[in-house]
Amino acid sequence: MKFKRKSKQVFLILAYLILSVLHGKAQTNMVFYPMENQINSPGFNPAFLTSQSQYTLGIFPLTGMNVGYNNQLVIKNMLLKILNGEQTNDDYKEVFNSMIKLDLFYQRMENTIINVGYNSVHGSFDFRLKENMQLLTDLKGEFSEFLTNSSSQSILINTPQVFPALALHYREYSLGYAREIVKDKLSVGLRAKIYFGKFSVSSDVQGEVVKSSNDIYLQLQNQLQLSFPMNIITDEEGLLSSVESTANFSIGKYLTNSKNIGTGFDIGLTYKITPDLMFSASVVDVGKINWKSNLNRMTFNGLYKFPAEFIVLSDGNTVTKNGGFSNETTDFNELYKIKIDESSYSTQLPVNFYMGLKYRINPKLNLSVVNRFISYKSMSLNSVSVTGIYDIKKNISVSTGFAVLGKSYFNMPFALLYNGESGQYYIGMDNLLSMIAPKTSDFSGITFGMCFFLFRNRNIYQDHEYLPFYKEKKSNSSSAN
Repeated sequence: MKFKRKSKQVFLILAYLILSVLHGKAQTNMVFYPMENQINSPGFNPAFLTSQSQYTLGIFPLTGMNVGYNNQLVIKNMLLKILNGEQTNDDYKEVFNSMIKLDLFYQRMENTIINVGYNSVHGSFDFRLKENMQLLTDLKGEFSEFLTNSSSQSILINTPQVFPALALHYREYSLGYAREIVKDKLSVGLRAKIYFGKFSVSSDVQGEVVKSSNDIYLQLQNQLQLSFPMNIITDEEGLLSSVESTANFSIGKYLTNSKNIGTGFDIGLTYKITPDLMFSASVVDVGKINWKSNLNRMTFNGLYKFPAEFIVLSDGNTVTKNGGFSNETTDFNELYKIKIDESSYSTQLPVNFYMGLKYRINPKLNLSVVNRFISYKSMSLNSVSVTGIYDIKKNISVSTGFAVLGKSYFNMPFALLYNGESGQYYIGMDNLLSMIAPKTSDFSGITFGMCFFLFRNRNIYQDHEYLPFYKEKKSNSSSAN
C-alpha cells in the first residue's frame, strides 16, 4: 500500500489530530471540578455558574488551553516524513503498534474560543464557543498482539477481538443557565448545545482466527465509519491501496464545514447538606452528531490464509507460531479488503457523569472527592480524585491530592487559581508527577488560561455617620489657595 504524495495535507492534519488527541492522553482537568468559581468549572457542572463573577469574558487563546504529550518521538518522526512526502507503511505500523501497547483510555481536549458570562438576580447565564477533540479507544487484545508482537505466540480459534474506537473533532456552541432554587441550599443548571462536526472515526471492526477445513485464516470484518475530505482507493480486488485528499480540500473548508450537525445538553445540581458539606452531580454531553459530508464508510471483509509451515495446532483450538515465523516480514494486506459507500451515519457522544462531595474543614481548607464515569459502548471507564483545596490568601487557592484516572493508578493532581480584581488566572494538571518524574507515570496533561472580569463594581460612596450616601467631592488644590 503506497500513499500518494498529494495526500500529504490529509495526513498532516490526521497526524495533528493524533498528536493532539491520541498520544497526549490529556483530559479536561478534574482537579478544577471542586473549584466551582473557576471559569471553566461550569463545563463539568452547569450549576456552578451561580458561583461565577457578575460579568466575565474570555477570548482565545487566553481563555483556556489543554496540552498533553506522550510517545512524542514516534509522532515527531512521522510528521517530519509526512512533510517531506516520505511516509510509508512502516511509519503507520509503528504508530499502530504503539497504540496496541496502551490499555483503554479516554482523552478529551478543549480549546475555548470565547466565553461570555453574566450573573443577575434572575439567574446566571453564559455563552461558550469551543473546539473539542476526543478519543476513546481500546485496541489491545489477543488478536492485535498476535499480529504485531513477536513474543505473542498463541491464540484461540473463533475468539473475536473487537477494535472499538471513537475519534471526534467538532465545534460546540452552548448556552448555559443556572439558578439558586432554595437559598443557600439548592442550585440547578442546564446547558443547551449545538455541535458542528469536522472529523469522525467510529470503529466496530473485529478480528479473529478461523479454521476452514485444514486451513487457518486471519479475518477482519464489520464497519469503520469515517467523515473526512479524502478518497479511499482500492485495487481491482477491493484491497485498500492508497488514500488521497479530495480535489477541493483545504484547511479553511475543513474548519468551516457546517454540514455535520448535532445537538446535546448538560444538566447538573449542587446541594448543601450542611453549611460545611456540599454534594454536586451532573451529566455532560448527552447528544449525538449526524455526519452527512465527506463520507467514507468502509465495510471490512478481509481474509488472510496463514502459511501452514509457520503454525502448529496444539489442541485443535489453539494456533501457535513456530520458530520460522516473523512478524516483521509478514504482509497482512489481504486483511484490508473493503467495500466503500457514502451513506450517512450518526455517532453518540461519550456521556460524562460527575459526582462530588466537598467538605469545609476550616475557613481556609476544603476536602473534595470527585468521581467521573465515562460511558460509551464497551469502552466505559471510571476516574476518582481526592484533593485538598487551601486558600493561601483571599484570592489565591491551591489544590493537590491523589487520583486514579482510568487505568492510570498513581497520579498527583495540582491546580493554582488566582482571582484578581480584573480577572482570573489558573494553571492545573491531573498529574504533577508526569513533569517531575515522567518515568513514574504514563499520564500527562496541562491546562492553563485566564479570563477578564468586566465592569467590576466600584463603591464611589463612603460611609458617613449621618449621610450614608454622601459623596465626597474630589479635592481641588487650586481652590484651597
